Amino acid sequence: MKRIGFGLIILIILYSVYYDLTIGTLPNGLTAAPEETVEIEEAESVMTNEVSEEPVITEPFVEVVVEPGYTVLSIVEHLHEGIVPFPASIQEVIFDFKHLNQGIEPENIQIGETYKFPYYGNQ
Repeated sequence: MKRIGFGLIILIILYSVYYDLTIGTLPNGLTAAPEETVEIEEAESVMTNEVSEEPVITEPFVEVVVEPGYTVLSIVEHLHEGIVPFPASIQEVIFDFKHLNQGIEPENIQIGETYKFPYYGNQ
């Protein structure tokens, strides 16, 4: 009887691991709702003689509202889903994120806030 119990426990654990790796247990809130569209915005550089306080951003980015459980890397990977190989290194993603968000560290992002994430799809 103990063997059957141990066998069932092992099967449940194996199925749980399989389910978690294939389907996952966290909700995928990165997909936008139908009324909510995420547009890729590309900033244009403007030539002026004035010195501005905010740097001009010339690289494409996507604005995303951060939800619980998301990291900068997971959001950027989701934006580039289907692009193999991934077009940037982790260091590039971190540098570009800081540049787009006035030096905010990736580990300091807040749930519910909107941030600019780099988009490398046009390279």
